[in-house]
Amino acid sequence: KAYGELKAAQAELVAKEKLEHELEIAATLQQNLLPSRFPDVPGWSFAGRNVPARTIGGDLFDVLQVDDDHVGLLMADVSDKSIHAALFMAVTRSLFLPESRRSLSPRAVALAVHHWLLEVSSDANMFVTAFYGVLNPGTGQLRYVRAGQDRPLWIRRGQEAFTQLDAEGRFLGMLEELDLEEREVTLSPGDVLLMYSDGVSDAVNAENVNYGLERLARLLDARRSDTAQGIC
Repeated sequence: KAYGELKAAQAELVAKEKLEHELEIAATLQQNLLPSRFPDVPGWSFAGRNVPARTIGGDLFDVLQVDDDHVGLLMADVSDKSIHAALFMAVTRSLFLPESRRSLSPRAVALAVHHWLLEVSSDANMFVTAFYGVLNPGTGQLRYVRAGQDRPLWIRRGQEAFTQLDAEGRFLGMLEELDLEEREVTLSPGDVLLMYSDGVSDAVNAENVNYGLERLARLLDARRSDTAQGIC
């Protein structure tokens, strides 16, 4: 009996080590799917950082070269933190890239991605929250939609208060009927725009206190003269 229990424990240990190894491979693959560099746009600085709460997660960011005069700004978060979420994240990014080059309307792009996600996913519990904007670097004009994603923080040069970029809209890839509100702002030299997932504001310390939006805004204000990479 003792020998049988030992064999079972060893088999369980081997299975656990195999799963951990597969998770490490999935985590490496996921990080490799995220962009390591962004388009070089004179006068603009872009950066992104991803630190999963677990081995893998569902967060996604990108700066897409839409055409010679526009770039797409994408921040998205897939429900759940499983391998399934990581794969869903990869699919979502793959859909945004070609759709971003079909239209300069953020609403049209996000709705197209929404319908594709409905086509490819059979899991009714998987969905994506997203913020997607189309930026004209020459004018600073940013048109955007917000599909349930956290409201980006916009700190303007010379102003202490921050603005949250809001717009009506529900998450992508779950319910067929979806309406997204498209809004527009103009960014100026010296402004900072931070797109983030709830993994930042909802992070807790050893005392179980949330990091929170106000603390994030204070940090952003204190580092507003830094580069995008420095802020990340």
